[in-house]
Amino acid sequence: MITAPFNFVPLSEKVFFPDWAEDVSHDVPFEDAQSGVIDITITAKSPIFIRDGKDDKKFCNHKGTYYIPSSSVKGMIRNVLEIMSFSKMSQVNDDTYAVRDLRNRELYMSKMTPDNTFCGFLKKVNGEYFIEDCGKPGRIKHAEIDKIFNMDFASKFRDGKFKNKAKDKTATVKYEMIKSNEFEHGFEYVKKDVNREIYRYEKNANKKGTLVLTGQPSARKEPRGQKPSGKVYEFVFFESRGDIRISKETYENFLFAYFDGRKTEPKESPDWTFWKKKLNSGQKVPIFFQKNGKDVAHFGLSYLYKLPYSHSVKDGIPPAHNDARKDLAETMFGYIGNEALKGRVQFSHFKADNAKEMGERREILGTPRASYYPMYVKQQEGKLFTTFMNDGFSLSGWKRYPIHSGSKVKKTEDTGNENVGTTFNPLQDGVVFQGKVRYHNLKKAELGALLSALSFHGTDECFHNIGMAKSLGYGKIKLKLDGLENAEEYLKAFETEMSEQVENWSDSEQLKELLSMAIEQENSGNSKLKYMELKAFADHKSKDQDYLRNYTALQNIRTIQPKSLISQEDLDALRERQVKRKEQEIELRKKREAEARHQKEWEIVYASTNLSTIEAFVKKYPESKYLKTANEMIDKIRNSIKDEEKFKKEQEISSKWDAIKKVDKKYYKKALEDFINNPKYSDSIFIEEAKKELVNIGGNLAPKS
Repeated sequence: MITAPFNFVPLSEKVFFPDWAEDVSHDVPFEDAQSGVIDITITAKSPIFIRDGKDDKKFCNHKGTYYIPSSSVKGMIRNVLEIMSFSKMSQVNDDTYAVRDLRNRELYMSKMTPDNTFCGFLKKVNGEYFIEDCGKPGRIKHAEIDKIFNMDFASKFRDGKFKNKAKDKTATVKYEMIKSNEFEHGFEYVKKDVNREIYRYEKNANKKGTLVLTGQPSARKEPRGQKPSGKVYEFVFFESRGDIRISKETYENFLFAYFDGRKTEPKESPDWTFWKKKLNSGQKVPIFFQKNGKDVAHFGLSYLYKLPYSHSVKDGIPPAHNDARKDLAETMFGYIGNEALKGRVQFSHFKADNAKEMGERREILGTPRASYYPMYVKQQEGKLFTTFMNDGFSLSGWKRYPIHSGSKVKKTEDTGNENVGTTFNPLQDGVVFQGKVRYHNLKKAELGALLSALSFHGTDECFHNIGMAKSLGYGKIKLKLDGLENAEEYLKAFETEMSEQVENWSDSEQLKELLSMAIEQENSGNSKLKYMELKAFADHKSKDQDYLRNYTALQNIRTIQPKSLISQEDLDALRERQVKRKEQEIELRKKREAEARHQKEWEIVYASTNLSTIEAFVKKYPESKYLKTANEMIDKIRNSIKDEEKFKKEQEISSKWDAIKKVDKKYYKKALEDFINNPKYSDSIFIEEAKKELVNIGGNLAPKS
């Protein structure tokens, strides 16, 4: 059974784009402009912790006064508003995750075969990266390494001696054990074993190769009378067959797969830390790779390395979320990019007046990586898993931490690994924070959107959560608003605006999932708010084929939706407007499609020198903005044709005149007369010369009757 302390609000295929976005200004007020201040009281309903910038273990404070930073409250409210207003999921990274799943043949093992996996050395030359292609690697037993270095290498990895801890599984440990810089030796071919060429150490062998060590996934088991298991071979790289340049994208995918530069979990791979220093000092790094034609498709530090998915995370969002137009969250809270807009909603810091520290806690706050597709990729019941390899995959949606019941928080189990725990000193529940939100030149619907995000559209039983350790129940808060009258009027304006573009907005699955996660629930069975045991993560990908379902589809979860504020009369009028809006959208879509066709055809015409093609475009689009340019092109081509015809005619006449001058004397007179009397040559520069020639030989200039 798959469980998690988080869930997802599904992404909408449709995005709401306010039609006033381009008119936003801090100086020119809207006709229905709203400006003012709302006082907000935040009461912690469970212990709460927000990290201080100077001391990671302390709650955010200034000279002993605890406070919630304005940025934390703004981020919390903006995220709720993004969901409620069907805004874009714009802050999606374009990273490409990698997978190494030895139990999944279709996804991984079928692609990592001896036929298409090569070995080589990664090197850096003048700021660019290359791989020395060494072809297929050879294999050599641990026992042979003992002979090379005169040491006890093989036994270190047998069951009973191998410690099986993360640091002991690295290639770095093996290289440190050997304590030698000499890895090029003589090797002699022994046999072929299941597509693997096995070699042994031979000091005087003619075939030279470089011994390459990789990580040890588990202990080598050799039970008497049973088949051995576990890694017992290392690798031999032979002579280079030439260099292959690595593209920037391929190299960046490699860095991302090995968590290059990360200081927090998951931290940078220890093996990459080891090899990166050598690479940057001008040395070569042994790697394994696959090709796409003549190019490097991807590579890694082990034979079964982490394989980049076919698609990035960003490929999993609906097309509408890539639209350049500004959504409601951007319009209200501002944005930074090629252009920038200052937000019209500003939160203050929220200061505490009755805070008590709870005492230090140490908890494991890890979370599944976003590459864990049974949770982070949308799945369908009864079908094979969809992953980042699949075309047309969809992300699960906006990640949210459902509210825990009561004020108690959970503890995590001690793993014995001091590196994975986080120490912090939360404040006790009951602490009250005071602050404000200032808004300037908001439309009525925008103020309604802000209130809707603050109050979950007026749903009293809902809570927000903020800060760290939300997965354990920390940070559950209740907001109380003061300083605004007629809140329902503004909420209604927002709901009406949303319902204009989003049919059944208040009944949408997005709002149901959001609000259902914001109330106290009886979380039991598959709705337990807890991480699974580590082993279960692998089992659910292979044996159980289970996935994280929508929160409202889990056991014992009540579905909550906001109360609609639109009357039946308003609803009927709204539906009429929706029909008209649909008609307008259809017309707009047709117009855009026609404009796109027009533009595409013009690009073809503009690159063409065919007169018929350009004339056909002018006839088809008599009102085109490119009409003047098209006519100029037509005139230019026609003049060019005339010039070419004139040139050809002059060449023809010149050739004719040259031929006449070479005619036999007895035919010369006749040839001159025919040339002079031919209308085709009447404007030729040779006519006068021909007439003089004819007179000189006694010919008659008058044409024959």
